[in-house]
Amino acid sequence: MKEDGIGLDVTLEVVCGKWKGLILWKLIHENHLRFNELRRSLDGNISSRILARELKKLIQDGLIERIDYETVPPRVEYRVTPYGRTTASFLEKMNEWGIHHKRRAYQQESLTDVSNQLKEQ
Repeated sequence: MKEDGIGLDVTLEVVCGKWKGLILWKLIHENHLRFNELRRSLDGNISSRILARELKKLIQDGLIERIDYETVPPRVEYRVTPYGRTTASFLEKMNEWGIHHKRRAYQQESLTDVSNQLKEQ
């Protein structure tokens, strides 16, 4: 039975996934970016096709907007909407948790390595 009062599944669908959260994060902190600037800011690890698809979804959800300056050559920028800015607080918490988890995993990995080295001696 599905509960009406739980929005976590909707939140995860809208802002999570491999790229959506990172795209929002970049646009929240950079104000506005052109397509290739955004792609490069994501370390170029995202294809143009995937980035275009994710941007389209974020626009449809009202989290970002596409600004077309109607110039030749074409100039288009993306920026976070006021509604999209409402994601900043929980994206910040997710970022903090991720950093903490990464450190914890590294510490556990280091302890395992030391333990294995002691066993070998």
